[in-house]
Amino acid sequence: MFKKWTLVALPLVLIVTGCFPFSQEEPENTEVDNPNNDQEITIVPPVSSPENYYQTILDNGQYMSGEARGFGTDVVYNRLDLDQLEMGLTRIAKEHFPHDQYSLREGYFINRDELNSWLRRYDEENNPNGLNPPLGDGDNQREQEESNPRTLSHILEQNYMVENSNGEFELGGIVVGISLNSVYNFRTEDDQGRYNFFSTPLDENITQEDGERIAAEVVSRLRDEEREEGVFNDIPIVVGLFREQPRESIISGTYFQTAIAEPGSELGSWDSIDENFYLFPSDRANQDVRDDSDEFGRFQEQIQNFFRTYVGVVGKGFYQNDRLTELTVDIPLRYNGKTEIVALTQYIASLIPDYYDDIKVEVNINSVNGEQESLVVSEPGEDPFIHVMD
Repeated sequence: MFKKWTLVALPLVLIVTGCFPFSQEEPENTEVDNPNNDQEITIVPPVSSPENYYQTILDNGQYMSGEARGFGTDVVYNRLDLDQLEMGLTRIAKEHFPHDQYSLREGYFINRDELNSWLRRYDEENNPNGLNPPLGDGDNQREQEESNPRTLSHILEQNYMVENSNGEFELGGIVVGISLNSVYNFRTEDDQGRYNFFSTPLDENITQEDGERIAAEVVSRLRDEEREEGVFNDIPIVVGLFREQPRESIISGTYFQTAIAEPGSELGSWDSIDENFYLFPSDRANQDVRDDSDEFGRFQEQIQNFFRTYVGVVGKGFYQNDRLTELTVDIPLRYNGKTEIVALTQYIASLIPDYYDDIKVEVNINSVNGEQESLVVSEPGEDPFIHVMD
């Protein structure tokens, strides 16, 4: 039975009873016949930050992991894609569930086995719940895979909780990210048991069309009357479509569409999302965002002129609605002493206001073995903050 939590007077503490879905399974040696066996639920206190992160929910002081915890690392090859799949979904959520009114927890309602079956190919006999298309036509496995490639990579669920007028903590909405391949990678096995690896690019129009189909089906399955006694018919379900980058990419994919199914309704019309990542320097940045590419080139040259020897400077720009809003810069440096690190860090902090005074900038100075040596962070309109690791 889908139940609510009642807030108590203690700050940030909730006491719940019964079998609300957020309760974890009882250990074998726990007396489960006591209906008043209380469980302490807390909310992580708010911390001010420019990103306005959601507060999360703790169970007896511990983070409440989702039902499909860790599944994404098995199906999304690029860690950058996986990170952006999660964080981008919270940006979509803020359009519907304000961060100061809702709390976030990982998805509870699509369990690991169910998710696995959804991500596999549709097979009428062996996997009727598969959301990826069935194998296509062909004389061998490679031809069958390539003629009807898998478009769906992953499904990410997030739950948003809200306190109602009765002081009860309840599910206020679900947000689902549908992650789609831009390149389908697969393998075949020959008669000698050897694996052969192949990849085929996917047409964006095809993945978009398939993503919309999959999103509608996911909403329909969540709204099934047999799932949690049909309570999901009474809450909004928001869906975002995410397009991954190829495996070897050093920038992440982005969300490109979103839609909402209002309570009791199917998915409405789709709205486009204009987000992009660009690598600096790169031919793509020179072509698409030439002015920003030139500006980064000047910033890069200033840093490189600090030393007599060459210093690599690589940037990753995040764009929203064709405007650069965030820049992350990585500088791998051969370690030659702490005073050198301090001097370079201070110099970069002094440069940032001259080039990027209206966007967030993060500069990571790392040793060639990957250890971080210092950090510079600059928020719009604020003096840069620096930290040199001990």
